[in-house]
Amino acid sequence: MFQSHKQSGKPREKAGVADRGVTIITSGCSFTGKLYCRGASRIAGKIEGNIISEGVLIIEEGAEVLADVSAKEIIIRGHLFGKVSARERVEFHEKASFKGELATPSLIVHEGAQISGSTSMHAEGTVDVDSKDKDGFDESIVPTLSPISEIVPDEQQVQ
Repeated sequence: MFQSHKQSGKPREKAGVADRGVTIITSGCSFTGKLYCRGASRIAGKIEGNIISEGVLIIEEGAEVLADVSAKEIIIRGHLFGKVSARERVEFHEKASFKGELATPSLIVHEGAQISGSTSMHAEGTVDVDSKDKDGFDESIVPTLSPISEIVPDEQQVQ
C-alpha cells in the first residue's frame, strides 16, 4: 500500500507547477527582498522588492506591493507599483490600483480599476520567467526601484 516507486515498479510522476504548493503572505505581514514562488501565490500584506511566481499570483484587496513582478498569470485586487511581466494574462479587479510598466499578452480591466503607466502587449509565453540566476532571480527584469514615498501619495500609504 505504501510502497516506494522502486518497489512498485511504477515511475514517479514529476510534480507540475500547480502541485508545488501555495505561498501566502497574509495581511499584517510584510516582506522586503526577492520572493520566488514555484506554485500559486496569494499576497494580502506588504511587499517591497521583487516577486517571481511560476504560477498564478494574486494580490488581494488591501495588499500593498512595491515590486517588480514576473509571473505566469497575475490577478490584482489591491495596490501594485512597479514593473510587471506576465506570460499569460493580467487581470485588474474593480478596487485595484496600479502604477508602473506592464507587459502581458492578455489584459482584463474591470470597471473601477485605476491604472497609470505604460502597457505593452506581446505574444503569449514570450516573457521568460525561467531565465534566473543561481538564486532563482532574473536580474534583467528589474529596474531600480523608487522609494514608496515617491510613488504613493502620503494619504494612500499603509502604516
